[in-house]
Amino acid sequence: MKTKYLYSLIAVLLVLIPITYLGIKITTSSNGSSQNQTIIFIHGYGSSASATNALATQTKQDLGIKNRLKVKINGQGQNDLQSSKLSSSGNIIQLEFTDKDTSEKNESKYIATVTKILKAKGISAISLVGHSMGSNVALRYLETDGYLTPQYPTVNKLVAIAGPFNTGIDQPDEIRKQFKNNSIDAETKLPKFQDGNFKFFYKNKDNLSPSLQILNIYGDIGDGTDGKISNFSSESLNLLIKKEQPYLQLKVTGSQVQHSQIRTNPRVTKQVSKFLSNP
Repeated sequence: MKTKYLYSLIAVLLVLIPITYLGIKITTSSNGSSQNQTIIFIHGYGSSASATNALATQTKQDLGIKNRLKVKINGQGQNDLQSSKLSSSGNIIQLEFTDKDTSEKNESKYIATVTKILKAKGISAISLVGHSMGSNVALRYLETDGYLTPQYPTVNKLVAIAGPFNTGIDQPDEIRKQFKNNSIDAETKLPKFQDGNFKFFYKNKDNLSPSLQILNIYGDIGDGTDGKISNFSSESLNLLIKKEQPYLQLKVTGSQVQHSQIRTNPRVTKQVSKFLSNP
């Protein structure tokens, strides 16, 4: 593999404590320079663009990106990006879904509208950073084959933070209780209990680009959860990607790791910006 890429990943591994690095897969990747990036931040369910402020601020500072904008998307998928000024030297874009009940499927469709505009404006490559449901929305976008055509920019990197990739949220109460003690089936090597998201992602994982670099971050308050999402659920992303996928999985412990706090944790925001800045 490329020596420079290996050294970059080793540097990442030595940075912050207490962050535990698990499930690391390293393969050769050629996603280009970290300069002039356009990075899209996606908030979680019922939240707003302000939820990604700390992440966007750290990334903007560390990568030297000057242009930062917030793009609002209404319940019909309409947005104000068309009239916004983009920079060829890089952009930080924080999405805000004004309809707090918009489904993951619709949000991924609305993101496709945004990325199509970006491509038309000359942005050929992007990275996606999602928190909570925003992680699921980003992955759904990446696994929907209709968005893999030249009409849309290439996605170089995905950062998932506190992603509920197999929570059982859409199941009856009895099933939700079972999800709390979910485990891997010895025969299938898959979770014994799977929610609708997991089934969709697993079915469509072959649509992922093998060169897509992924960073998966989640918190553990000491009981195997981040206070809302089980670590097992967040770790399920490892089962929803290709074997050759460049993948880094980080469990964060200590202070400020609860589900809604982790997105502003300085250790996490710094780790995200480092990952995005590595080539």
